[in-house]
Parts: sequence; C-alpha cells; structure tokens
Amino acid sequence: MRFGRCAGSPCTAKVGRMTRNPFLVGAPSPIGMIAALGLALLAASPAAAQDRDAQGRLTVFGWSLTGARIGMSFEPDYLGSNDYRLAPTGSLSLSRHEVGEPRFGAPDDGLSVSLVGDDALSAGLVGRWRSGRDNKNDLRGFERVGGTVEGGGFVNWWPADWLRVRGEVRHGVGGHVNWAADLGADAVERSGAWVLSAGPRLAWADDRFTRSYFQVTPLDAARSPLGVQAFAPSGSFWSPGALASAEYRVSKHWSLTAVGEYHRLTGDAADSPIVARLGSKDQYGASLSVRYAFGS
Repeated sequence: MRFGRCAGSPCTAKVGRMTRNPFLVGAPSPIGMIAALGLALLAASPAAAQDRDAQGRLTVFGWSLTGARIGMSFEPDYLGSNDYRLAPTGSLSLSRHEVGEPRFGAPDDGLSVSLVGDDALSAGLVGRWRSGRDNKNDLRGFERVGGTVEGGGFVNWWPADWLRVRGEVRHGVGGHVNWAADLGADAVERSGAWVLSAGPRLAWADDRFTRSYFQVTPLDAARSPLGVQAFAPSGSFWSPGALASAEYRVSKHWSLTAVGEYHRLTGDAADSPIVARLGSKDQYGASLSVRYAFGS
C-alpha cells in the first residue's frame, strides 16, 4: 500500500465541468461532456498523429490531453433545493509537460493552471462556471439568477505525503459580482488499483452573494403561488461539508470514479424561505463517471 501524491507536472489544468450547484461535483455539463467526447475521438484519429507528444497524447498549443471523463450526477435542482435530478457531467485534463503519472486532483477542484511552485506547494489561476437559477417549480415567480464566470487564484499545499490542502478565492463576472472562496483538505490513499480520498470542505461568500441567492423580495413573495414571505438576508454565506471519492483503475487507460458529498447551509441562507420553506439546508450530491487516460 502506498500513500500520498504522485509526481506531476508543475503546470496542469482541468477543463469542461460546469456546476449549477457550486458545491456538487456531478453538476450538469453538456459542454464538458461534448468536448470530452469530441477530443477523445480526435485523439484517437490517425490525422492527429503529427500533433502528439512523446507519450502519444494529443497536444493543442503545447498542452497535452491527459484524460477525458464523462458520467452522470445526482444533485439538488438549485442551491438550497430539496428536489433532486440526474444530469450529465464531463471534464478534460491537460498537462503542460510530460508526466509519468497524473497529479492527484479532487473532483471538486476548479479549472486550474499552476504558475509557480513545485510538487509540495504551488499556486496559480482558477476558474469556475456557476450556472444560473431558473424561476420554475418551487421558485415560480422569483427573479432569475444569471450564470456567472468566477475567476481568481488557488494554492495547493502538501504538508504530508498523504494530505493535500487547497484554497481558492474567486470573484464573479457576468452574473453575480460577488466574492467566493473554498477551503478543503483531502487525505489520499493509493492501494493497488484504488485511489481513495476524503476530507472536509468549507465554502464562503460575501453578503452580496447571500442576497443574490437567498433574498425573497416583496415582488417575489407576491408573485409566488406558494405563499412565501419576503426575506432580507444579511451576513456572509458559510457552508461546511465533506467529500469522498473512490477511483478504480480497470486498466492502464480506463478507470471508474464514484463521488459523494454533503454540505450544510447555515445562517441567513438556511433561514431563507427558499431553503426553510421550499428546500433543505442539507445538500447532498453523488456522481459516477468513467475516465480515459491518454498516452502510451
């Protein structure tokens, strides 16, 4: 049995996953799934042979395609909802340099590009897509919340071979224009074909985020057919939680990954009628996906 991180590239990125609920790793990602399938087919085509690295992986502008993942997720319909749905998900993994074994990345990591540091401590840019919230079903009559690109920075720190700590700070552009941050730790264990990880999570956002997602205006209350009361939240958004994942390597190239996570809404977010009356402060998520690792 072996514990800890694997050697990896100092410059890696994971792209293609979209999240409607910012916590849940199995959020709908038709763009990511289509991109993963498209590049997987491209990587397998003979026409792309001239654009491959030393390990036979497709390269685009110096970035090597190291893996593609597609799957299905089970998640709340919106942040604070108690209604769940199945949705497709997908992502791509790219590396700037050749690596013998991919670096560990938690399923809920944002799109990341490492710029400085080494295998023990690194930092760089991070981005996430937070889908908008519809005004359907329980939220009929409510004002819609638009989709948002969140960009910022991240830090990865390995205080021990078996423990990774990661923090992200981001600012929204295009939808909500608020600050958000995530802090998490993952204990990583490798045993044969298995890669197991688990650890706590803490999500934070500023008071404007709380108002954007949990406020009930008098107009919202008047238009809702469910008789909710107006509510004006205040204070920052805090949500503790946990995530666990298990990846089983079926062969050199193929692996299966199962993920489960939980978050608890607190403070005024939990007291909002959107959660207390129409939804739930307990937020669960799960996903099952298949991953293909490119290269010889």
